[in-house]
Amino acid sequence: MKKSYSSLNLLQQKLQGISSSKGFFEYIFSNRKYLTIVIGYYDYLRGKVFIEDMYDMYEDVPHGFDLGVLIHLLYKDFMTQIKKGDVNKQVAGFLLSGKKQFLQVNKVEKRVMKALSQNLFTFESIEEDTFEEEVEKEKKAYLTIRIKESEILRGEVFLHDLTPYLKNQHITIEELLTILYLDFIHQIKEQGNSVKVQKNILYHLKSHL
Repeated sequence: MKKSYSSLNLLQQKLQGISSSKGFFEYIFSNRKYLTIVIGYYDYLRGKVFIEDMYDMYEDVPHGFDLGVLIHLLYKDFMTQIKKGDVNKQVAGFLLSGKKQFLQVNKVEKRVMKALSQNLFTFESIEEDTFEEEVEKEKKAYLTIRIKESEILRGEVFLHDLTPYLKNQHITIEELLTILYLDFIHQIKEQGNSVKVQKNILYHLKSHL
């Protein structure tokens, strides 16, 4: 089965000759799609607080700035760095590390006794998914991001090109968006809402909106 790099599966559609009925320029500049990511509710609230702080600190924050816009901005900046020639191996390392830190379920090895016969038993090891109790109970937030179809397709092509460096791991656009957002929130947790970070976001907001 061919890999899908997003829920929209744009790359495979293009490879199969399934094209948009819209004109070329309308497709490039106005065709928007929606992607949904799932994050922990605390990380959702932390992002909301960051945005509220931005509105409190700066009068010129563009109207409509929200979490969806922030994640789209992080994605656009990431893809801009890719176009500048960031080394694929280094980018793959960042994504693999982010997937392990933010997305993968921890597993523990558990030994269980298995009956071979009425009087003969053996032990075998099995892996089970484990969650901390508080994580297990944590609510989830669903965030919808509006992105140009051309931007999603570019990301799918990039992830396809990155395949040789991903050590048999598969990463989708939704996972990429999640990693970028949670990495940003992690930095905010570690460093606080620094003026430097806020001004950098504001600068890019004005450049892209």
